[in-house]
Amino acid sequence: MYYAHKCTYCLKIFYTYHGNKERAAEVLFHGIKKHLIDYNEDHKEYEMDEHPDIEIDQMYYAVTEHEEPPSGGHELR
Repeated sequence: MYYAHKCTYCLKIFYTYHGNKERAAEVLFHGIKKHLIDYNEDHKEYEMDEHPDIEIDQMYYAVTEHEEPPSGGHELR
């Protein structure tokens, strides 16, 4: 299953393919957080500033599931 979530600042779609939704949420959180830091947007964004365990739990409930990779999405591994 493909799991996707938008960047909380720039709204780019990120996705990962995984058989475990919990692991997918972890990959998405860390990948989006790295994206925010790499593009110097982390200080502009306030939704992903809690403890990683809290954020990963929230990501778990917010991800969307897809049969195919989301159009225009960026894959995270």
